[in-house]
Amino acid sequence: TRIRFIDLFAGIGGMRLPFDDLGCECVFSSEIDKFCIKTYESNFNEIPHGDITEIDESNIPPHDLLLAGFPCQAFSNAGLRKGFDDTRGTLFFEIQRILAVKKPKMFLLENVKQLRGHDKGRTLETILKVLRGENTKLPGSLSISDEAREALGRKLKYWCDFRVLTSHQFGVPQNRQRIYIVGFDRNYFGKPICRKS
Repeated sequence: TRIRFIDLFAGIGGMRLPFDDLGCECVFSSEIDKFCIKTYESNFNEIPHGDITEIDESNIPPHDLLLAGFPCQAFSNAGLRKGFDDTRGTLFFEIQRILAVKKPKMFLLENVKQLRGHDKGRTLETILKVLRGENTKLPGSLSISDEAREALGRKLKYWCDFRVLTSHQFGVPQNRQRIYIVGFDRNYFGKPICRKS
């Protein structure tokens, strides 16, 4: 059986490529940038769906793996580093909304390395707690959709870990550092898979 995956905040499809190469099947993609959409269509012969905040979970097919390179400007040195006070920073909660409803077995999230130290590590800690289903206090002023806010009441149950990886470690002649967060469904796998659960 082929692994079915979805590609959120897809850009031009960089995260999708290795999974296509492994024979996995992309059943849904989402992107809002018109230039990225054109390139994605050229790369994969399909047009991604639009704004994820406007897509009902029922319109997303069942899948085993969720991929998401969620927007990094809110955490990056190149941005204002407002974190969850930036609406782009709160788009992580749209991922949580989809995980809560569709319950894929695995996820892989990608962002800039600065996410690890943003707000003295508290932003990443909040993200990991949400993914693990641990109690966490979120700002009352959090600007998220009503659907995402409702989904926060459904506790996730993933084992999670993260690493900052550099592209030159994998033979690419550049120093592009990114944080990767992986998760595995505790109910499905039955025993810890990640070092940090």
